[in-house]
Amino acid sequence: MNTAKKTFLIGILRIAAYMINYYLREMLSVFTPTLIAGGSFNEAHVALLSSTYMCFYAGGQLINGFIGDIVPPKRMVSIGLIIAGLSTVTFPHLSNKATQIIAFAALGFALSMLRGPLMKTISENAEPKKARLICVFFSFAGFTGPLVSGIFAILFDFKLAYAVAGSLAVIGGSVFFIFLYSLEKKRIIVYTKPETKKSFSSIFSVFKIEKFLFYLVIACLVEMGSSSISFWIPTYLTRHLGFDASISPFIFSIISICRAFMPFVTLFIFNATGEKDIAMMRVAYAISTTAFITLIFIKNPIFNVCVLILALMALSCTSSLLWSIFIPGLGKTGKVSSVNGTLDCSGYIAAAIANLIFANVITGIGWSGVIGIWSSIGVAGITATLFVKKKTKTAEAECSD
Repeated sequence: MNTAKKTFLIGILRIAAYMINYYLREMLSVFTPTLIAGGSFNEAHVALLSSTYMCFYAGGQLINGFIGDIVPPKRMVSIGLIIAGLSTVTFPHLSNKATQIIAFAALGFALSMLRGPLMKTISENAEPKKARLICVFFSFAGFTGPLVSGIFAILFDFKLAYAVAGSLAVIGGSVFFIFLYSLEKKRIIVYTKPETKKSFSSIFSVFKIEKFLFYLVIACLVEMGSSSISFWIPTYLTRHLGFDASISPFIFSIISICRAFMPFVTLFIFNATGEKDIAMMRVAYAISTTAFITLIFIKNPIFNVCVLILALMALSCTSSLLWSIFIPGLGKTGKVSSVNGTLDCSGYIAAAIANLIFANVITGIGWSGVIGIWSSIGVAGITATLFVKKKTKTAEAECSD
């Protein structure tokens, strides 16, 4: 099989699996306004469910990131999708809060089995530049997750939407296993042989990778923007801007479409500016900070949404630099899954904490306070870029090999 066809097959399989990952995690977000309006949930309970998901996803990323460099990806990804699908189908039928929390814990841990093995497959079976291109589409799939979940919210009621979404995940997990098994048997997809002696403590070797600590900080900020802020957008649209709950999913879908194209924009700018990732992050965080602060003073709902989109697109740029540029370049280290797991774990712990803070601030001092916290993410990002060391040209060349 020629390289182009191989790259295409790898990309299609990974993008499909990752899209399922993202629409499952966004289902609660798009239905939050309806659930709160119906009186069966409140902000605190929704935040607890979301943070439970994030904590178990974070812990699972660390564990499964390490395991993902050892266990065949076809097993981890398919099992993760099937368990996540079953959890999603079950959740609407659970009336007890404790069982609802268990369902979201299972969802978080199951979905944490996907990204590391998927990134490993991409990075170890494609050249660095092609791996980055696949990861751009990979990120695109992630940003379209909210769009898909929004469509479910438009077409179906709460229980039916969860049933359809979960069932598709179970089917997707089964199909993924069959296709990947066939590709591996034909040696179309192969993996770097893992170390024969590998203890869990070896995961800390990722800290020796250049810029890793910097990107660890960025991962925390990225997930606070990608997960925590995004989760509250539908509620922000209805409770703060006054849009009807039936309109909120449409607006959320438009926002998602705008963000979905940022990985492509980011890769273009990255190549056009001589791969100046740190400078790009600095500018992106400056734009997001300014835009979020401006939201406090804009009362017109339409204009407010437009500025909100600008702020979120800027944050999406930093996310793309992390997941689509930095990680795909680590294929030869043999630690892609471990790096991915460590960064994702740290990010989702930060996002879970931020999620609980946002919920309490909403009920305490209102949305202006929440927006103020959102703007501080960009300030922290700008500060982080001021302390990272610039690579020499030699180091840049070595990294790009």
